Amino acid sequence: MWWLTKRKKVDIISAGWLEGMTDIHCHLIPAVDDGSRSLDESRQLIEAMRSIGIQRIITTPHIYRRYPHNDSNTLHEGLERILPDLSDLGVPLTLGAEYMMDEGFETQLTKPLLTLGSSKYLLIETSFVGAPLDLYRLIQLVISAGAIPMLAHPERYLYMGDEEYSRLRGAGCAFQLNLFSLTGMYGEQVEKRAQQLLERGFYNFVGTDTHRIDFFRKTISSAKTYARYREPIRSLISNNQTLVASLE
Repeated sequence: MWWLTKRKKVDIISAGWLEGMTDIHCHLIPAVDDGSRSLDESRQLIEAMRSIGIQRIITTPHIYRRYPHNDSNTLHEGLERILPDLSDLGVPLTLGAEYMMDEGFETQLTKPLLTLGSSKYLLIETSFVGAPLDLYRLIQLVISAGAIPMLAHPERYLYMGDEEYSRLRGAGCAFQLNLFSLTGMYGEQVEKRAQQLLERGFYNFVGTDTHRIDFFRKTISSAKTYARYREPIRSLISNNQTLVASLE
């Protein structure tokens, strides 16, 4: 019966929802932020990601005041340093970044930008407790710099409401879903918010936001959401591929 199908939850890993996915948001360069802590952990993460169907990765280390040495130059060096040791895994690894809109953000916009893959999309985030007072001015600065702002995990900004999400879309922001928000990784409130945004068609892209191997293994061991979300998620996965298409 249709209402039973609508309420049915499935394990998205065993159901193969992620087959062929390009992950556009994760933290795999060792010891540059709160992601992978070592080359060995990066290797384990990539192996685990490959095992669930992920075939290509754009790694997106944090750029904000907590990590003052992170910029385009240092992060390129960090990626180049590990690529030879990971090439045998057969998962192409490309560099992007996740930019915090903090007091150093404007300075970062004057430097070479780490957009996602071959695209103009710049992954941005705000604090989880509130947006900067000049949020829309900063978004316009991203656009003036020749990039397209992509807001990371908007479902996690519980201080935002429907009006704010709509205004952000109207200002030119794309939205990136953290996939495992739908499976309860960040709690019930975030899960419900992700469902609402997905059902209303707010999302453009999807990523895993993978950081640490132990947590990732726990997450994928029981990753269930409603079966009705399969096609929307597969559509977002297809959109991801456009960000790296010219690199293949």
